[in-house]
Parts: sequence; structure tokens; C-alpha cells
Amino acid sequence: MKWFSRSAVLFSAKTCLAAFLAFFIALALNLDKPAWSLTTVYVASQLYSASTISKSVFRFFGTLLGGLFTLLIYPATVQSPLLFSLCISLWVAGCLYLSLHDRTPKSYVFMLAGYSAAIMGFPDVVSPSAITYTVISRIEEITVAIVCSSLVHRLIMPVSMRHLLEQSVRLWYQNARTLCSELMTVMPAEKSLAREDILVQMANYPLNVETLITHCVYEGDAARRLVRLVSVQYQHLSYLIPTLTAIESRLTMLAQQHIRFPDYVAVAFQHFLLWLNGDDTLAVRHTLSETQRQLQQTWREGRLCSEESILLMGLLERLLNFVRIADAYHSVSERVSEWTPAVRPGKTARAHKHVDKGLLLLSCFTAFSATFMTCLFWIGSGWKDGSTAPMMAAVLCSFFAGLDSPIAPMKLFLKGVLISMGISLIYVTLLIPQAITFEALVMCLAPGLFALGLVIANPATNLIGLIVATQIPGLIGMSHHFKPDLLLIVNAMLSTLVGIVVALVLTLLIRNKRPSWTAKRALRKGIRDLLQFIASVRMNTATLTARQQFVARTLDKVNIILPRKRVDPAPDLVSGGNLIAEAWLGANCYDYYTRHRELLLANHIESAAMFHELSQFLKLRLKSLEAAPQPQLLLELNTLLLQLDVAAREQEALFTPMFHLFNIRLSLFPALRWPDKSLQHDSTKCD
Repeated sequence: MKWFSRSAVLFSAKTCLAAFLAFFIALALNLDKPAWSLTTVYVASQLYSASTISKSVFRFFGTLLGGLFTLLIYPATVQSPLLFSLCISLWVAGCLYLSLHDRTPKSYVFMLAGYSAAIMGFPDVVSPSAITYTVISRIEEITVAIVCSSLVHRLIMPVSMRHLLEQSVRLWYQNARTLCSELMTVMPAEKSLAREDILVQMANYPLNVETLITHCVYEGDAARRLVRLVSVQYQHLSYLIPTLTAIESRLTMLAQQHIRFPDYVAVAFQHFLLWLNGDDTLAVRHTLSETQRQLQQTWREGRLCSEESILLMGLLERLLNFVRIADAYHSVSERVSEWTPAVRPGKTARAHKHVDKGLLLLSCFTAFSATFMTCLFWIGSGWKDGSTAPMMAAVLCSFFAGLDSPIAPMKLFLKGVLISMGISLIYVTLLIPQAITFEALVMCLAPGLFALGLVIANPATNLIGLIVATQIPGLIGMSHHFKPDLLLIVNAMLSTLVGIVVALVLTLLIRNKRPSWTAKRALRKGIRDLLQFIASVRMNTATLTARQQFVARTLDKVNIILPRKRVDPAPDLVSGGNLIAEAWLGANCYDYYTRHRELLLANHIESAAMFHELSQFLKLRLKSLEAAPQPQLLLELNTLLLQLDVAAREQEALFTPMFHLFNIRLSLFPALRWPDKSLQHDSTKCD
């Protein structure tokens, strides 16, 4: 984004207007700390009107919740500084725990509720009688600020974000189509970096879309109709990554084994490519289904071996999956463009999101430790203005708790605070003493705040600009008389630095983790989920709903693993995979056994030994992600596969479970060919 682009200038001008309007109202209402209103405007203001309103709403409820907690515990604990500090520190950690369970912007409510209690409670601990007034004043100032920012950004040249939501979903699908076209036309020996980039981008789209959905709800009825429709698209597009990787793996295997496509399969591929490139007139779904039936018939006639027919049918099935996803996307896209109000709302796949409880508890413990330790320092030193230290520690540990490694942004925060301190000292010593009226103060502050608005509007400098803009009003100590207390300001600056340094050091010691650490934990959690799902399949308690939930949970972990694996490719993580194979493995186990259990038992095909060996292998993987499947598992799979191969030639219904069993074997032993002919009595040999 250019510094002086239309959107940046517009955002900065509107934010400045809202900030001074809120400051003026806070002064007129004689609120205790009018600087809070100015700061809150810069915290709540976003480039888009919907996200400004949503963040304002979340901020109001978070502040209200934090204030109510402060009022609740204050009378019972204010006479015991340690007890009060302990309660606030536990509250910060508890709210952070709840916040980290939600990966959407709604998590801001609980996070803010945590450190708002520290902001409201600590400064007035020496004057208990003022706490009620402080809490009410804080809520009033926040309310004034969010009302001003919401009205200004909503009424004055509002910037819609509906197009962002549509664009994100469209790019999600277009990237998938681009990758699919590349896979079908160009098959390099090794994965290209560009292809991996597309997969990583696609892994990031679900969270981006959920974030936009959360904000767009506040943009009006038309946007809410769009949200309902995009929610349907979201469900289908989330299956693109496993579908594309399955297409790639089968194309690679067919190329490595030099398997020649029958003419009718080649024709089906040509039809698919024409459809992929925009020829919507082709009945590609019917073509692919008919080609699958031809392949099965060719296999039954003995003109195609089992391995080749199943690999080709598997590839066609994945292409069919892609077509189904695309059809669902396009049918919903048409209704999105028409703004049809009658479309029934679809629920986004937000349930079953992965939450790393270990990382979450580490984050909460770090926030508690930093807040409580700075409280002990404040109490022990007897520093009257030391209350800013635990406040800043609580804010800093909460704000960056969702990141794998918060150290870099915390250092940036420290840099921003130091910059804001330098600017504040210039204002306090040179400029503000000359401003004896509100108009003069506006003229003094406006150029700097407008410039900071331009910095915030630039995505590359958004964080540093936001830090500086939110720190300056508090450090200047703007009040009703426009006469800053230099001694008080210097004390607040020193206390702020103490809080930041303590939070930074404790985070470095306790909470700082590499992206690969987070990814490996998600990988192990996915393996445990697969182990439990396979156990339910063995006991015949798995349902179709359980299958869908398992796949949804696993794909959510895939979206966590892929970006971290790219930026931090640890050796055991690279060899351990990304859970895409595990998602297919669980689904094929269900499709093989649960869907065909009675048919398998009627033909005396026992699968208990195979499932036992599979469970043993997964338990080994929990100990070592690099563990390879044991030979006994391969033997059990081969035995079952050869039994089904013979039986399926006599009973056509057994071909489908054989297809899914081969897919299970393919997930575990992708480099191995069809079992040796000597282990069976009758099978067509694959050369």
C-alpha cells in the first residue's frame, strides 16, 4: 500500500476526526481520564467500517466484563495487596485461557476482559474509595470512543469489506484450479516451491475467511446474506487440499510405474482439462463416472491388472471430488452475486477446531507469572507509580499469546514504546505547554496523529504505528488542564519499561516456541485422533457423523501444520508428514470396514489382525514421528488385499472394499507395488 493512497488518507483523516471528537466529549462530560477515549479510537479503528464496528462491540463487552470483575473482588481484597494482585493475575490468565480457545476476532472479548481488570484496578489500589468511579469512568470513556469511531467510519465514506470476503473465497478456489491444472499438465520429479506456496496459501484461507465472516456480520443485511452463502462455500473448499494432494500422489505413482492410460481414460482426462479451463458445457461428472465403470469392467475381463485399475479409478475419484467441490462453489457463487435473501444459512465448519492445551496453558502461566511478579516488584519497592508495570505485563503477554514465538513482536512493541516515549517527551516539553485551549491542542496533536494513521493503514507498518499511536496519549498524560506532569510521565515511562522487560524475559524463558514445535504437537494430536477413530471403527461404533467430524478435525490441523512446516522445516516434522495421509487413512478405514462389515464377514474376511497392527504402528508414531510401518502390518494388508482380489472377481460388490483397502495400503506403503502373485491363487499380474 502506498503511504498517501486514497484509502490510507481517508482512514487517517476519519480516525483523527473520531479521536478528537471522542476526546472533546470526554472533556465535556468531565470524565476522569479523557486520554483513554483518544487511545481507544486508535485501537478500535480499522480500514473497513464493519471491522471497526465489530472490534468496538468486542471492546465494549470486554471492558464491561473486566470492570464488573474488578468491582466484585475489590472490596474483599483491597486490604491485602498480595491477595488483590493474585486475584487480578489469575483473572488475566483465566480470561486468556478462554480467549485462546477461539481463533476468530471474538476472542478479543475475553482477552480484553483480562487486562482491563488490571488497567482499572491497579492504579487506584491506594485509594479504595475511588475504584467505583474509576471503573464507571473507564467504561464511559471506552463507550464514548467506540461510539465515535463506529459512527465516523460508518457514516463518513464507509469502506465495505464484502468484496474482500468474496475475493478471498474466489482466490481460494482459483489457486486450487491453478494447482490442479499444473498437476494434470506438468509433473516435475519434485515438488516445486511455487506449488508448495499455493498449498500454504490455501491452508491460510480458512482462518482468513472466518475472520472476514466475523466482521462482515456487522455490515448490514446484504453482507449477512453473503456470509450465509460463503459459509456454504467454506465447507466445500476446505476439502481442496486433501483432494489436490491425493491427485498429485496418484499421478506421481502412475508416472513412476510407467502405467499407460487406456484411450477412454485419456479422453476423460482431456474432458476434465477442458472443463477446468472454463468449458462448462461438458458433462464432465458423467464422463468421469462412466470411465470408472469402464475401468472396472476392463478389470473384470482380465485386460487390466488390479493395481493399475485401482490407481486409475482412485485418480478419477479424486478428480470427481474436485468437480463436486467446484460445482458447489459455482452454484453458491451465482446466488452470492444475485444477493438472494431466500437461501438457507449454512453453518461454517467452526466446530472441532484444534486447540493446543499445552501451549495454551504455557501462555496463561506466562501471563500470570509476568503480572504477579511485576505486582510483587511494585509492592516490594513501594513505588507509587509502579502500577503501570503489571498493567503492561498483562497487556503484552495477552496480546501476543496466540503466536508461536511472541519474542519478535514483543521486541517490536518495545521499540514502538521507546519511539512513543521520545515523541511524548517532545510534546510534553515543547509543544503542549503552549496549548492552553482545546483548539490549540488539536492543532498540536493533529499532524502527528494523522501521520500515525498513515503508518497504521500500511500493512507492513501497522503494528508499530498502532503501538506508537496508542501509547502517546497515555504517556503525555492529557487531562482537563492540558498541563502535563513531567515527573509523573517519566515515572510512568520507567514503569512501562519494567513491565515490558519482565514480560519479554518470562516469555523468552517459558513461552517461546518454534513453529515446528507447535506443528509437531498438532501432528501428534492428529495421530491420537486417528487412533481413537480406528478403535471406534474396529468396535463398529463409528458413525458417518463421526467420520465427518474426524476429517474436519484433521483438516483443521493440516491448516496449522502446513504454514509452520514451510517456515521451520524440522527434520522429524518433514519426515512425519502433515496429516493429509492420516485424514485419508481414517476415512478409508471407515469406508472399508464400517460400510461393508456385513459383506466382509459373510465372505469370511477378517480384519481384526490388520486393525491391531495398524493401531500398534500409530502408537509407535506417537513416540517417534519418523517411525515406519512394521512388516507385519504389510503382511496383514497384503493377505486381505489378495483375498479380496480373488473374491471380488466372483462377487462384484467386494470391489469397493478392495478399493478402499488398497487406499489404506497406499497411505502406509506408497512406494510398494501390488502384493506378489505367489501369495494368491488367482490374480492378474501387473508388469
